[in-house]
Amino acid sequence: MRAILSLTFYLEKTRQQLTCGAAHGELDVLILALPMDIGTMESCIVGHDPFKMVISRNQADNIRVPIKYDDLPDESVFLLENEHCLTEHAVSACKLTEKEKINPFSATSLHTLVQMVANGLGTTFIPQMAIEHGLLENQNLIVIEPPGQQAHRDIGLVWRPSSSRRDSFLQLADVVSELL
Repeated sequence: MRAILSLTFYLEKTRQQLTCGAAHGELDVLILALPMDIGTMESCIVGHDPFKMVISRNQADNIRVPIKYDDLPDESVFLLENEHCLTEHAVSACKLTEKEKINPFSATSLHTLVQMVANGLGTTFIPQMAIEHGLLENQNLIVIEPPGQQAHRDIGLVWRPSSSRRDSFLQLADVVSELL
C-alpha cells in the first residue's frame, strides 16, 4: 500500500523533480519518456511510444494520405506549451522543422489539445500510449500515420549510477519491455 501511495504522490511531480529525487536516493528507479536531460543517471531503453497524427473527422477529407508536411496549411499543427516535454518529443520525433506549420497558440494539457483538434482548429501528434488509454474516446477524431519514418519517443528506466541494484533494474527493464 505504501508503494501505491508513493506512486500517486510522485505522479504529481515534474520530471525534473523526479530525476532529482532519484539522484538523491529518494527514488530507486524511474520510468520516463526520453530523451530528456538525466545528467549522470544511467538509463536503459525498454520500448518505444509511436506518435500518431490526429485530425477531426470533418477535416480529414481535405488532407491527402499519405500526408506531407508541405500539404498542411500554415499554423495548422497544435502542440502543448514549449516547456512541456511532450512538445520537445513531438517536434524532435516528427521532425517538425517547418515552424510556419506550427500554430503559435499552445495547449496546457493533452485534453485541451484534443479538444482543439476535435473542434476543427487543426491537427496534432499524440503518443500511442495516450490513445490506448482512451484519450480520444468519444471524440470526432481520426488517427493517421505521421509523414515520413515512424516517429516515436523512447521509454526508459532511469537510476542513479551509484545504486547497488543495477542488475535488478536491468531485470525490471526486461519485464517492462515485454509489457510494452
